[in-house]
Amino acid sequence: MTSVREETCEVVVIGAGMAGLMAATTLADRDVVVLEAAGRAGGRVDSVRQGDYWINLGTQFTEGTGPLIDALHRHQVPMGSLAGKSVALSLGGKQVDTSNPFALMFRSRMSFLDRLGLAAVGTRIIANVPFLEMENRWAKRVQAKLDARRADFVLRGVTSDLARKMVRSWSGQWMGCEPEETAAAQFVYSMGILLTDPGKVPNLSLPEGGNQTLTDILAEDLGDRIRLNSPVTSLTRNGDGVVVEYDSADGPVRLRAQRAVVAVPADIAGRIIRDLPSAYRNAFADIRYGRYVVVGFFTHEEGPQSWDDYLAVSTPELSFQAVFNHAAALRRGDKRKPGGALACFAGGAEADRLFELSDEEIVARFTADLLNLYPELKGKIDEGILRRHPRVVPFWAPGGRASLATLRQNLGPVYLAGDYQLDVPSLADAANSGQQAGEKVLASLPSCGSAT
Repeated sequence: MTSVREETCEVVVIGAGMAGLMAATTLADRDVVVLEAAGRAGGRVDSVRQGDYWINLGTQFTEGTGPLIDALHRHQVPMGSLAGKSVALSLGGKQVDTSNPFALMFRSRMSFLDRLGLAAVGTRIIANVPFLEMENRWAKRVQAKLDARRADFVLRGVTSDLARKMVRSWSGQWMGCEPEETAAAQFVYSMGILLTDPGKVPNLSLPEGGNQTLTDILAEDLGDRIRLNSPVTSLTRNGDGVVVEYDSADGPVRLRAQRAVVAVPADIAGRIIRDLPSAYRNAFADIRYGRYVVVGFFTHEEGPQSWDDYLAVSTPELSFQAVFNHAAALRRGDKRKPGGALACFAGGAEADRLFELSDEEIVARFTADLLNLYPELKGKIDEGILRRHPRVVPFWAPGGRASLATLRQNLGPVYLAGDYQLDVPSLADAANSGQQAGEKVLASLPSCGSAT
C-alpha cells in the first residue's frame, strides 16, 4: 500500500492560472503553497515568441484596469498599444473596417437582404450596449432582461443566411459558443466591442512578449512554492482549516492548511470540493465554457500590409472565424519591421467539429484558408502552431447569472477565484478575483507576528 505523505502550510492555492498566481502573489509574505495539475503555470495564458514577435495561443488581450494593469506596470512590462487599431470584416475577398458602419454596410459585398439583416443585428446590439455600463434603475431593468434571454434574440426576423452566419462567427470567435447557448448580456457586451472602435475600450492592449510575460514573472517570483504536475483529488473543510489530497511525482500527499484559495474552472472546483452545499454546486453548474481551436503563424513579409491597422479580422466564410494580429501592438509610426504574428481562431460549434480532426488536418485547413485570405503570404509563413482549448471563456445560459453572487462568498476557510465570478469574464477579471481572494484570506488570518 502506498503511504501518504503529510504536509502543512498556512494557505494552499489550487490552480496556477492568472487568478491563482495573483492570489498567491498577494499572499507571498505568508506560508503559501500553489498546486497546479499541469506541467506549466499560466493556465489558459499561453504565448510563444520568435524574434520581435509573439503569438497568444490562449487568451488574446489584456483588458480593463486594476490589478492586472498594475502588476504589468509594477514589473515594468512594456505595453504594446492597440489605440487606433480596429476590427475588419473579410467577405467575398474584400476587407472592410467594421468601425465604419457606412463602409461595412455599403462597401462590403452583400445583397440588400444581407445589409438589411446585418443592420437589424447591429442596431439591436448597439442599442443595448450603453445600458450595460449604467447603474440607474432603467439600465438595471434592461440588464435583467438581457440576462434572461438568449443571445440569438438579435436574429429575430432576420432571414439573411449571411447575417445569421456572421452572428454565429462573431459569437464563436469572441466567446467560444453559439448564440443559442449564452445569455444576451454577455453577447451584447462582447459584440459591442467588435462593432465599435476598440480605442474606446480603456487599456485594451498587449504586453510585449505576450500575455504569458506576466504569468512567467509571477511564477518565477513564487519559485518553488508552485508545485507543478500536482493534481488535487479532493479538498475537505476540517474545522477552521482544510485538508487537501493531491498527487505528486513521489506519490499521494495530504496537505493541511488554515485557508484555501480555489482558482480552477468551475467544473473542476465542483468536483474536488467535498460536501459542497447545493447553492454552490448549482452555481458552479450554471457556468459553461466556450471552446476554441487556435493555430498561430509567424510570418516573414516585408513592407506595409493590408492587415497592419487591424487587431482582428473577422472571417465568417473560412474554416477559422477570425485572425488576431498580435503584431498590431508594435506597429507605430511609418517604420514597419519585417515579419509578423497571426493567430487564427475557431470557436463554438466550429471548434467542436475541428476537435474531431487530427492536428495535421486542422493546420492544413487553416494554412490553406490563411493563404486564401492573404495570397501575398505564400512562402512567407512558418508551420502553424496548434492549440486545442475545450474550456476557455466562461459564459452563462439565460438566467444562469442569478447564482453568480453565491460564488463571491467564501465557504468557511475556502475562498474562490476566477473570472467566472465577475460580470464580463476577462483576463483582467481573473487577476482581479485572485487578488481579492488573497486579500480576504489575509484579513481572515492572524497577523504575521502571531502566525503559527
